[in-house]
Amino acid sequence: MAYRIQKSDKSLTTALRRISDEQLGRAIAANGRPPEEADEAIHDIRKRCKKLRGLFRLVRSGFDDYADETRAVRDAARLSSSLRDAGVLLKTFDALLAETDPAPYAVLREALGGETYAELLPDELSETLATQRLALKEIHARSRDWKVRGGTGTVLYAGLSRSWSRAARDMEATGSGATPEIFHDWRKRVKDHWYHSRLLQGFWPAGIRPHRKAVKELSELLGRYQDLTVFLERLDQADLPSEAEDMRRRAVARRDTLAYESRALGAKIFQGTPEDLPDEWARHWRKWASSR
Repeated sequence: MAYRIQKSDKSLTTALRRISDEQLGRAIAANGRPPEEADEAIHDIRKRCKKLRGLFRLVRSGFDDYADETRAVRDAARLSSSLRDAGVLLKTFDALLAETDPAPYAVLREALGGETYAELLPDELSETLATQRLALKEIHARSRDWKVRGGTGTVLYAGLSRSWSRAARDMEATGSGATPEIFHDWRKRVKDHWYHSRLLQGFWPAGIRPHRKAVKELSELLGRYQDLTVFLERLDQADLPSEAEDMRRRAVARRDTLAYESRALGAKIFQGTPEDLPDEWARHWRKWASSR
C-alpha cells in the first residue's frame, strides 16, 4: 500500500499504526537480506526509518510518544549509518567523471575504495544488523499501542504548516555565502515536506501530486549537494594522490551548480504566505477529518 493516509482510515491513530506497521515490517525484512545485498538493505532500512520520522512529524502535536519514538527510530537507523556510506564516495567519484576518461584517476579511486569497503567486514556487519533488527522489532511491538490525540484536522494542519514554513524559512538562509551546513538543514526540512505531501496526496491528488514531484526533485538536488560535501571532506585529507586536487575543483564546481539549481527551484515551490498552502490543502481533508 502507498505511503499515504487513506480516506478509509477510521482515524489518525489507525493511519499511524497502519503506515508504521508497513514501514517497520519492510525495514525488518530488509535487515534479513543476505550479506551480498547489504548495501541495498541498509539503504532500504534507512529510507523506511526516514519515512517513519516524517510520519511522526506530521502527527507530532497529537502524538504523545513523539520524542521517544523519534529518538528510537533515529538511533536504530544510525546503527548502520557508517555502513551505509560504503559506496557513496565511489558513486560520487564516478558521476564527476561521467564525461571524462577515468584512467588517470584510477589510483585515487582505488585509495577511496580501499577505505570505503574496509568498513564492510562480515562479522561487524552481522553484529550491527542483529542489533539493529532487535531495535526495529522492539519499536514495531510498541507501535501497536501508539495513539494520536486531538482533533484530526488540527493535528494535520499543525504538522503540514510546520514542515512547509520551516522549509520556506530555511531556503531564505541559502543565499550568497551559505555554508554546506545550511544547505543540509534545508534538505532535511524539504524532505519532511516531501513526506507530508506523499502522506496527504490522497485528499487532493490533482493538486498535490505535481507539487510533490517538484519537492522530490528539489530533495534529490540537495541530496547530491550533500554527497559532494561528504566527498569534499574526504578529499581535503592529506593522504590522497595528487589527482585529488583536480577532483576537488570538479566537485566544488558541481556543488555550486547544484546550489544555484536548488535555490531556483525552491523559489518556484515556496511562494506565498506560510498559510496559503496549508489552508488550501486543509479544505480537501476537512470533510474526512470532521468525521474522525
